[in-house]
Amino acid sequence: MGSEYQHKVLVVDDEKQIGKTICRLLKQIKIDPVFADSGESGLKKIKKANKPFSLIISDQKMDGMEGTTFLEYAKKITPNTIRFLITGYMEMETLIKAVNKGSIHKYIAKPWENDDLIKAIHSGIMLYELFLEEKKLVQLSKKQNTKLYDLSSELMEATKDHNKQIQELDHEIHKIDESIKDISSRDSISSNIVIKEIENNAKGVQNIDIKKLENIFSTTISELYSQFKDLSNRNGFEMPDK
Repeated sequence: MGSEYQHKVLVVDDEKQIGKTICRLLKQIKIDPVFADSGESGLKKIKKANKPFSLIISDQKMDGMEGTTFLEYAKKITPNTIRFLITGYMEMETLIKAVNKGSIHKYIAKPWENDDLIKAIHSGIMLYELFLEEKKLVQLSKKQNTKLYDLSSELMEATKDHNKQIQELDHEIHKIDESIKDISSRDSISSNIVIKEIENNAKGVQNIDIKKLENIFSTTISELYSQFKDLSNRNGFEMPDK
C-alpha cells in the first residue's frame, strides 16, 4: 500500500494455521503482521506495543476468551484501532450487540475469499488513516490557535502602548495649542516697550547699562524662540523663520 504511515496489524486466532494464512496475506500487501494465539496473549501484545495497532483481526470461536470479549477489552486499551471479527457461525443477536457496543467495525464470514479479505483490510487501514489525518489536523489547529492567541495578545499590548503614546501626544499638543491661543490673544508688545518697562522697574538702581539690558533681552527672546520652535517641530508644527 502506498502510504506515509507504517501500519501493523494484530491477528488473533487459536488456530495457528489460519492465523499464519492471514499473516501471509498481510505481508503480500506490505503490512507488518503480529500474531497472537489467544485473546489473553493478544491483550498483552496490545499493551506492550510501542504504538497502537492500525487494525486487529480476531477469530470469534477461541478457547478461553471469545473474540467479541477480546475486542471489547481491546477497545478500552486502544479505542481508535479498527477491529474486525472473523466468524463461521454466530447468533445474530450477539453480533448486533458487538456492533452496537462499538467492539467491532466489520465482521468477516468463514470461509472467505482472499481477495475479499484483502479489500476489507485495505478499507480498515484507510479508515484508520482517516483517524490519523484528523488527529494531525486537530493538533495543527491547536498550534495555530495558540499562535493566533499569542499574536492577538501582542497586538493588544502594542495597541495599549500606541494609545498611551497618542494620549500623551494629544495632551502635549493641547498644551501647545493653549499656549498659542494665549499668545494670540495678547496685544503686540514691542521691544522698546519691554525695555522701557525694565527701565522703569530699574529706576533708583545706579549704573544701569541700557545697552547691556538690550543685549540680555535680545538673547533671551532668541533662546525662547529657539526652544519653542524645537518643541513645535517635534510635535508636527512648523514655525516660521525669524
